[in-house]
Amino acid sequence: MAPSDTNNRATKPSASGSSSGDADLAQAYRDLARGEQAATALENNLSSLESRLDAILAALEARENPQTSATAAKANNSPRAADREDQKGGSLDGANGDAEKIEKDAA
Repeated sequence: MAPSDTNNRATKPSASGSSSGDADLAQAYRDLARGEQAATALENNLSSLESRLDAILAALEARENPQTSATAAKANNSPRAADREDQKGGSLDGANGDAEKIEKDAA
């Protein structure tokens, strides 16, 4: 099988080793430059995508935060929530629910 370069093209062995080495080095330099350009373009695209995702996330968080804050404020400022739980026969953490069931079953 004949040697091939990075683009899978068959290379021709040359009679002069020095000129072949120079040509290979030049080709490698061109490939490297092209790869760096592709990497820079990818980085720019990823940065743009990251900025757009950050903007979307910020908009979603801004939309959720007022709702969450309002709900939390209502729950924290309403003593009636605890009263409603006590009337149901349970506590806010549910710790007394099992004890009451055991007492009723024993009676």
